Amino acid sequence: MAQSKAAAEKKKLDKADVIARTVMSQQSFYKSIDCNENHRQLLETMVGAAIWYLPQGKELWTGEISVEAIKKLSETKKLDSLTKDHNYPRKVAASELFKVDWSKIPIPHEEVLNRYQTKYGLYNYVLPEENKRLVQYQKGHVFVSPEDSYIQAGIPLRKLSHEQLKMIRKGDRQLAELVISNQINS
Repeated sequence: MAQSKAAAEKKKLDKADVIARTVMSQQSFYKSIDCNENHRQLLETMVGAAIWYLPQGKELWTGEISVEAIKKLSETKKLDSLTKDHNYPRKVAASELFKVDWSKIPIPHEEVLNRYQTKYGLYNYVLPEENKRLVQYQKGHVFVSPEDSYIQAGIPLRKLSHEQLKMIRKGDRQLAELVISNQINS
């Protein structure tokens, strides 16, 4: 078991290393006058896609879930009926990585991994249809912050602990109602 955990960690580090190397190798072109908007968008899409392939474990859940997702979860009890909406759009994350001064970063893959674990990889649980509503507020040219995107899309979030999430999945409708009505804290 320890060996497979070590192998998973190595795989994650390898992916972060490739992302860092890709960004650093393309950064001068990205910032150059030769790089037009189409080029930038493609580079951001490619790096953003690579970020998407980093592991998405439960430790990256912010503890926030939409009111509608709580309702659905209390009915279905299935977490897989919900969508993991990442706080930071992948292309926004990629754009930020292209703006980093990598000459000041001693271990680039650790920087990528740290940003992923503290910012880019964080997600909230929402309904699939809410996720679609969020898209228009998470595009690079209009994105301000995760909080702003949710406000603009009209999606209220509630904070839950992992234990409370588990209790709602097991059918605790009273807890779900208390969380929805904002009468309980995580």
